[in-house]
Amino acid sequence: MGLTDHRYEIVIVGAGRLATRMGLSFVKHGLKVVQVYNRTPERGKILAKKIGADYTHDIHEIVLNADLYFLAVSDSFLTELSCLLRLKNKLVVHASGTMGMDVLAPVSANIGVFYPVQTFSQNRRLDFRKIPVCLEANSTVSELELTILAKKLTQNVYYLSSEKRRVLHLGAVFAANFTNFLYAVAEDLLCSREIPFNLLEPLILQTAGNVRHGNLLQRQTGPAVRGDASVLDKQRALLSDNPDYLEMYNLITKNIIKHKSLNGKL
Repeated sequence: MGLTDHRYEIVIVGAGRLATRMGLSFVKHGLKVVQVYNRTPERGKILAKKIGADYTHDIHEIVLNADLYFLAVSDSFLTELSCLLRLKNKLVVHASGTMGMDVLAPVSANIGVFYPVQTFSQNRRLDFRKIPVCLEANSTVSELELTILAKKLTQNVYYLSSEKRRVLHLGAVFAANFTNFLYAVAEDLLCSREIPFNLLEPLILQTAGNVRHGNLLQRQTGPAVRGDASVLDKQRALLSDNPDYLEMYNLITKNIIKHKSLNGKL
């Protein structure tokens, strides 16, 4: 049964933020999610109800006649699932940024990866059309099926090997996870001194907008790239009562200076 068939059926394994977002997106674009499997009934039933699917917490009750099995679970549970699930020739995909496609080899002869390059928060709505999706499959037929599926949701479709996807995920950790933590550090520093964090919002948005122009190292600003030792010393003094923040400050500063030294300029 193909994706142009309105009876195309999907099973979602997992009920977290990614599983929820994918389930809602599938349904929004006319696809049928027939079942949700999740070990925790409370979350699984909520997702199943939202998307009009059946629910099971018993892995042995997963239906065997669906067209696609979408595994949106943690890496550790993905490894466990590969030892438990047996789906013969059904198309089975996972959404991990770090796990290789071959982890699914024991599960089915037709496997792949459907990796959205985005972080999904609980309450924030996202326009899936703008989210890049990276695909990998072990056959041209499966790749075509995943391509058709992905293009129902977004036009930003890419084909990456497991090795390249791991590097992409690492880049995402630096670009999003670490950056968000640094925002939290800045918020803590300001709020502890009763300074409104929203004073930094225009600066944050302007800095984020630089990604559209490329040459990010050339756009680096601040006392480290200027070699302003006086400002650096004053800021270190402000952090003297917080050794963890001071350690981060020194490490990042050191690397900015090092890059400038190696490249002549930033």
